Amino acid sequence: MSMLFPKIAFHTGETPMSWASRQAAFHTGGRVVPFLNDLGIPAADLARAKLEAVETLCAKAGEDPAGVVHNSIVAVGHRHFQMRGEEFSAEFTTGPVTRFCPLCIAEDVDGCEHPSEAMRHRVQWRLAPYRTCPKHNLPMSDIRMGKWSDMLHELQAMPEALAEQLEVAKTRARREPSPLQTYIERRLAGETGPVFLDDQRVDQVCRASEMLGGLLHYGPSKKATDMTEDMWDAASRTGWSLLEGGPDAIRAVLAETLTSCLRQNGHPSPRSAFGMLYGWLFSSRLTKDPGPIRDLVRDVIIEHVPLVPGQMLLGKPVAHPRLSSITSIAKAEGLHSKTLANVLRVAGLIGDEEGQKSARNVVADYAKAKVLIDRAKRAVPVTQVPDMLSASRPIVAELISLGQLKRIQDHGQLQSKLGKSIDGRSVQRTLKFIEGAGPLVDEPPETHVNLAKAAEKSRVTLRAILEMLFGQFLPRVYRLQGCQGFEAVLVSPDEIMACIADPPPDASDEIRFWMG
Repeated sequence: MSMLFPKIAFHTGETPMSWASRQAAFHTGGRVVPFLNDLGIPAADLARAKLEAVETLCAKAGEDPAGVVHNSIVAVGHRHFQMRGEEFSAEFTTGPVTRFCPLCIAEDVDGCEHPSEAMRHRVQWRLAPYRTCPKHNLPMSDIRMGKWSDMLHELQAMPEALAEQLEVAKTRARREPSPLQTYIERRLAGETGPVFLDDQRVDQVCRASEMLGGLLHYGPSKKATDMTEDMWDAASRTGWSLLEGGPDAIRAVLAETLTSCLRQNGHPSPRSAFGMLYGWLFSSRLTKDPGPIRDLVRDVIIEHVPLVPGQMLLGKPVAHPRLSSITSIAKAEGLHSKTLANVLRVAGLIGDEEGQKSARNVVADYAKAKVLIDRAKRAVPVTQVPDMLSASRPIVAELISLGQLKRIQDHGQLQSKLGKSIDGRSVQRTLKFIEGAGPLVDEPPETHVNLAKAAEKSRVTLRAILEMLFGQFLPRVYRLQGCQGFEAVLVSPDEIMACIADPPPDASDEIRFWMG
């Protein structure tokens, strides 16, 4: 293979296409595309840093390909690239825009007889967040010629634009590189930063910093499409200060931003509060994973905004929102909204004044409401319990007093029929206990009688006898064949009196009251 002579060395920091452009200027005095064609290298392949194209150019120029590959932004898929082990989307690059520092170019060509052989396009200039020259503290210049060859970023093809930007640079205000730019440059150099950021793709860090900063710096009414590069630079500085604080700091600021922006119904509005951040994350055209910022925003919305169960939020359904309207909760749980509102009002989850509002405007904590809803679904009216247990009303009353039967809500909240209802699970537990209380008999033994008769004979309250029964203080309990529930229970008055005469250590004051 014939080699180019003399050798034009690859310069640390420049792009493969920049190197090829300098060689074209030196060896042919012309542009890079005809030069690459003569070498059998498709310009598009070198622009996408295909390994074969880079290695062929290096072989022709007598250069070790390692350094050239190191400075290559390699296409690894549709609008997806890789550089030095870091993957990023096309939006992380400048695309067809050629970005450069006019003062750096001026230094390249200073004293050169043939400037086109000296001007170098740096690989960092290909990165969208690289907006300030760290050497000259000068905002970078952007050029787009509107031609297909823009993708080559061939500085040699735009001498007039370079000269114009050099004049502009003389009057531009100076600034230091943004912390985001510095982080990206160091990360591409192999250095480490905050773990929360290093665990993300570099373009995810960049876009999150810019969008958070755009919201905080310019407010929610500012559109991303109206932002200039200088504005994005300012936004990234503001966003970076928040990103450095990690997830907790981001959540806190987002929550404060959200809760300060209320609709007429008093509920937070994510769209109005988050502005361009909302527009970015909720865009139907968002095909790339934005990184952890999406889940952070999602968590904040779930925490503070009433949602509908099953509602899709940033790509995932919200099975159980933290907050939801009475209407939404009732629909999801199969209850009437008025019934649910009554339950929540009695439990103190919503105020009495909420009764004046429409159910769709009354918001409750879904998890707390769910507990009450589950109880409500298991509610058994007190009037039905005697039949279910085959027990008299006095027995049911004592079972409630003893805590064997549980009301749906605490006694202090018994302001509704539903609250006074019995939890069906406690009814089932009581029945199960009775079924295992003793063996079945066809006829009552002479020593045993039903509960009411036992209370009469022993002159002891039903409450005390029931406590002995459930405390298993009575040695022998039988159940009458053909009867159900408490109607079947047979106990011995003599054993009741014996228990009173010598109560077990854990007997209650009710039992001890009847002693001697």
